[in-house]
Amino acid sequence: MSALKRIALGIGVLSLLSWLGILAYIAQPPNLGRLSETAQVIRSEDGNIINLKLTSDGYWRERVEISEIDPDLIAMLIAYEDKRYWDHKGVDPLAVMRASFDFLKSGRITSGASTLTMQTVRLLNPMLAKRTIPTKLRQMVEALRLEAHWSKEEILEAYFSIAPYGGNIEGVIAASEAWLQKPPKELTMSEIALLVALPQSPETRRPDLHPKRAQRAKNYVLSRVATSLKLDNTTLLSAQSAPLPVRFTKPASIAPHLSDKFSATQTSALSSTINKDWQKDVFEIVSNSLSQLPAPINGAALVVERGTGDVKAYVGSADYLNIERKGGVNYLTAIRSPGSTLKPLIYGKALQRNLINQDTVFADTEFVRGNYSPTNFDGGFNGKVSVKNALLRSLNIPAIKTLEVLGADAVENELNTFLSHNALQDQNAGLSLAVGGYYLNAEQLAEVYLSLIDPGTSTKLNFGQKSAKSSEAFITKPIADVLVNLLIQDLPSGETVAFKTGTSANRENAWSVQIFHNHLVIAWFGTPDNEPTDILTGLQTAFPISKEIGRRLGLKAPKRLATSRPIQQAHTTQQTVCDRLIEFPTDGSWIRSKDPTIRVAGNQSASWFLNGKKIELIQNQVPVTGSGVHRITAKSQNCSETHEIFVELTSK
Repeated sequence: MSALKRIALGIGVLSLLSWLGILAYIAQPPNLGRLSETAQVIRSEDGNIINLKLTSDGYWRERVEISEIDPDLIAMLIAYEDKRYWDHKGVDPLAVMRASFDFLKSGRITSGASTLTMQTVRLLNPMLAKRTIPTKLRQMVEALRLEAHWSKEEILEAYFSIAPYGGNIEGVIAASEAWLQKPPKELTMSEIALLVALPQSPETRRPDLHPKRAQRAKNYVLSRVATSLKLDNTTLLSAQSAPLPVRFTKPASIAPHLSDKFSATQTSALSSTINKDWQKDVFEIVSNSLSQLPAPINGAALVVERGTGDVKAYVGSADYLNIERKGGVNYLTAIRSPGSTLKPLIYGKALQRNLINQDTVFADTEFVRGNYSPTNFDGGFNGKVSVKNALLRSLNIPAIKTLEVLGADAVENELNTFLSHNALQDQNAGLSLAVGGYYLNAEQLAEVYLSLIDPGTSTKLNFGQKSAKSSEAFITKPIADVLVNLLIQDLPSGETVAFKTGTSANRENAWSVQIFHNHLVIAWFGTPDNEPTDILTGLQTAFPISKEIGRRLGLKAPKRLATSRPIQQAHTTQQTVCDRLIEFPTDGSWIRSKDPTIRVAGNQSASWFLNGKKIELIQNQVPVTGSGVHRITAKSQNCSETHEIFVELTSK
């Protein structure tokens, strides 16, 4: 074989290997490059931006779908940049031949032969932006690779997601919002031409900095595409004479804590249930109120739509950047003592189980269980009080007695189940659950109330992701109506309200949960690290805020609902929650003794019975007749309590 043939063969083998390498490379999925990270944008229920968090490199960039873009914008871009876009496979052979001829004639690159696909790969990887022959060849390979894996529509979506439009604006969604304050599906012909022209030289054609250049570029685009798009003279002249925007608008971020809440799972666009105007109003109310309170106290508020669980306003703190008040903390998700706000749950459960009714009268007297001796907030007792009075005045003793009858552990377990894994584990609040011993956050408290006042509807908060809509309700709808009626009252001003306040033991948390006709408002004020205060109370600090929120937002007052008593209670005009009558022995005790008398402890004024026969207590002793099961009963007025014990008499 001659040397010439060997050289030719070597070149052929190298060429074949090169093409095989290129084909293998093209077969690999393309890298997303700059498209792999987008800004986090949260929009209100009507599509307005309420929070914007830029990418790590500081760009406002959003991914867009082809359906979100004005078809005329797509048509004009293709007519101006790449007329054969729908026909080629990423590289336009005719454009390459033209560019090659121009290069041979002038000795330099005067025409890049760039297709929209090649421009897209250059935007994905800025390292391919150099105007050199090796870089152009690399662009072509990358364009072929992109076309091998993505549809033409997907390539257009990528282009319109990362094309530069001046400053830190990338992508047509951000450009339309920043320059035109509208979505990219509602553009005029003049605006479309501007968005086609800007990516070619985004800084020198910025309409706010270089309006004349921007106008010339826009008009040049229009003149170039007029024939392809069949624009008549009237349309063309109208678009060319239309004024351009002269200002750049960046949306205000008014929901930073909502952004933080979804930063781990939602990194791009989120269409939320938030009402933009309500968000502004609630933030202003909380901020203004906080200005009257000393640091480090902070505040938060939440507005939820009843029936759907849709969150309409979400203010996690009064000032996100305030260091002294730790404004970056989202206090709507901070686990806190809820004070007395869970008392409606206790009464609702008791109503459900027929342990009380609307006419129940409590004995608000001294209460002692072992070392636990709670008092009311004012330290006093009120004697006989109705259930409505006890609830509205937030009296502790009636709620604790009711919880004791219900079984504190059972109620706590039901709360834990309702809140899934969101509740603090192993709280074991016991009877203190009635006065703030069961810790939770504002979001969880809202869900508890949604279940209490609207059982059977959405009881889980919805921010726009339409997650689980409901959980098992604590009570039925008829009982919920009774509970809401118990909470409704008329203020001296004539205003009808329904609310429950809560204050934690050291006044480090002040709450107000206010029920409106179609909404629920929760307001919280407290200290960042649970520092005690002398000034915070639910009634004086938080309730005025929830009331002001309702007034500002125009929320309607709750309506009294028609209710009926359960049949088995219809004959009763009053029902009293009983104090414990027998302290010792406890129910189910096994007592081993050689003495045939058993010591008891309890209400000394009660009537006592052993195995159904009335007996007289002598020095708190009850005589038994022998080993076996015995029933000890104590009765006082309408109250009765029986403990069953097993006695084993021994000779030693």
